[in-house]
Amino acid sequence: MMSSPLLIATFAFAHPWVLGLLILIPLLAVMMLTPRIRARRQPSFLFSATGRLAQRSRGPRVVLDPLIDLALLLALAAMIVAIARPQTSEPLPTEVEGIDIFVALDMSGSMRAIDLDPAQARALEARGQRPPTRFEDAVRTLREFIATRPNDRIGVVLFARDAYLHFPLTLDHELLDESLASLQLGDIDDSGTAIGNALGRAVAGLVESEAESKLIILITDGDRRGGNISPVQAAEMARDIDAVVYPILVGREGKALIAAGRDIFSGRIAYQTSEFPINPELMQEIATVTGGQYFRAFDARSMREDLHEIIDAYDRTELEDVKSVRYREHYHSWALAALLLLAFHFFARHTLCRTFP
Repeated sequence: MMSSPLLIATFAFAHPWVLGLLILIPLLAVMMLTPRIRARRQPSFLFSATGRLAQRSRGPRVVLDPLIDLALLLALAAMIVAIARPQTSEPLPTEVEGIDIFVALDMSGSMRAIDLDPAQARALEARGQRPPTRFEDAVRTLREFIATRPNDRIGVVLFARDAYLHFPLTLDHELLDESLASLQLGDIDDSGTAIGNALGRAVAGLVESEAESKLIILITDGDRRGGNISPVQAAEMARDIDAVVYPILVGREGKALIAAGRDIFSGRIAYQTSEFPINPELMQEIATVTGGQYFRAFDARSMREDLHEIIDAYDRTELEDVKSVRYREHYHSWALAALLLLAFHFFARHTLCRTFP
C-alpha cells in the first residue's frame, strides 16, 4: 500500500460575506458610549454635600455596567461569526484497488487525417455530421475508456514536436475527462512526433508509483520524427521501473483524407489525400523491450477493444488518492458563546444593574 500523503486541514468560512456585518460593532459601540460621556459632563441633579458621596461604596454596578455593554457587543460579534459558518476542510484519502496507467497521446499534424473514403465522408456531411479526425476518434475513445476504469489512476502525456505532462496520475476522472474534452489539435506545436520524449515523460510520472501494475499506453499514428530521446531508449527506461508499454498504432494504411477548408462555390468541405509514414516495426520493438504487446487499430472500435484487452489482463493493487473532502463545522462554539454573553447581559441588566425610574 502507498504511504499516505500529507493531509492538511484548511480553515475558511462557508459564507464569508456575512463577516461584513462586523463593521456594525464599532458603530454600535460609539452609539452606546456617547450618552454616557454626555451624562458625565452634565450632572443630572445638584447635591450640596458631594464629599459624602465620595465616601460611599462604589458597588458592583460601577464595574459591571461597562462590562454589560461589552458583553452585548461581543455577543453580536459572535453571532455574526457563527452565521458565517467557520469550518475546516480536510482532504480524505480514498483507498481503491486499481492500476497506474499513463497514456501518451499523439497530437502531431498527421492526427488531422480522416480515415474514411471520400464517399463515406460525403455521406456523413449529407447527414449533417462532420467526419471525425484520427485525433477526435482517439480522444473520444480514450474518454469512454477512462469512464469504465473508476478504480485506475490515470495520467496523460501529450506529444508532437515535444512532450508535455497534461495530467498526473489521478482518480479524479471527471476533471480528467473535462481536460481531454477541451483539447484541440494545434494546442501544441504539431510539427513532429517525439515518441521517445513522450515515453520518457510517462516514465517520470510513474517513478514514484508503488502499484504492482504500471502501464504506458502509447497512442500514435506515425513514425518517430524529432525528439532528443530515442523510443527504444525510453522503452528501456520504462523497463527499469517495471512499467510495460503497449503501443497502439491508429489510422488506416496508405492514403488518408485531410480537410483543406471549404469550397467557395459549394460550401462543402474540400478534401485532399495524403500518405503518412508508419513504423510498425518500431512499435513492436518498444513493446518487446518492456514485455508489452503491439496493437494495430484501424478505427475507433478496434482501438476501444485494444484498450480493454490491455487492461483486463492485469491484477489490481490497493492504491490511495485524495478524492473527497470532509468538512468540520465550528459555528456551534461561536453560537454558544453568543448565548452565554446574552444571558450574562440579560441577568446583569435586570438584577445587579437594574435601572429604576
